[in-house]
Amino acid sequence: MPKTSGYETAVRVAIEKLRTLDLVGRCARLGLPKPQDGLLEFRAFGTDMVLRQSDFQLFQAGTHTPAKESDRILVLHYLLCDLPIPVAGELISFRQLDCGMFYWEAFLSRGVRPLVERIGNDPDTLKKNLDRFDWQPFSTGNTDFGARIHAIGKVYLTLIYRPGDDQFPPAADLLFDASIKRVFPTEDAAVLAGRICLALL
Repeated sequence: MPKTSGYETAVRVAIEKLRTLDLVGRCARLGLPKPQDGLLEFRAFGTDMVLRQSDFQLFQAGTHTPAKESDRILVLHYLLCDLPIPVAGELISFRQLDCGMFYWEAFLSRGVRPLVERIGNDPDTLKKNLDRFDWQPFSTGNTDFGARIHAIGKVYLTLIYRPGDDQFPPAADLLFDASIKRVFPTEDAAVLAGRICLALL
């Protein structure tokens, strides 16, 4: 199936389900503001966004330009989560998600590797680019650099970056809170990780 058709199908199916839900109650459980006058305003991916309930179109706040289709799908799928999302505090690798090992190489090639190739041994550039998101330093207990990056609602990703030295090249890990398994299927988790990494280039 072509990518565009896949997105269109995912959006259509999500909207059909969302139209049957109590969005006010759902937002309260997911850590999102209460919709007002048919609009849901919230932070996601470091940006103020607006979701219009009439057609579930997603915009950057203050504009009439639709957001990226991948962002829209992630937001719609987040709203479909009907389970509580307690922060587990346990960080897990993409490999620990369902079928994560099978998609591991694709996960690396679409996000982590381009990030490492771009940043190299320049953590100052990484820190500057992180300001495109809402983030906080994350203590790694050693010389590695860590950042806790807000995605949407109660979903955060943790980036661990290791500058290279005489023996090892630079490397990075992008980790999820274990609660991600309640929120997104593995395919969405991969899209989310790629979304974060590519925006840091």
